[in-house]
Amino acid sequence: MTEPPPYPSFDVSRSPAPVDGCEPCRKLAARRAAARTAHDHSAVADANVLMRTHLRLDHGM
Repeated sequence: MTEPPPYPSFDVSRSPAPVDGCEPCRKLAARRAAARTAHDHSAVADANVLMRTHLRLDHGM
């Protein structure tokens, strides 16, 4: 029997925080804020996924 995949090491119920001074982080945070203002929960989730991917690949988080 194979082991189940591990759970994420981060709290998926919280939105990821942008890194100060990082332009891609700022743009993704603005995109997420605009989606929240428009009550577009799918776009908020998409922005969070993109932010987490960016944080992992570009900031090692």
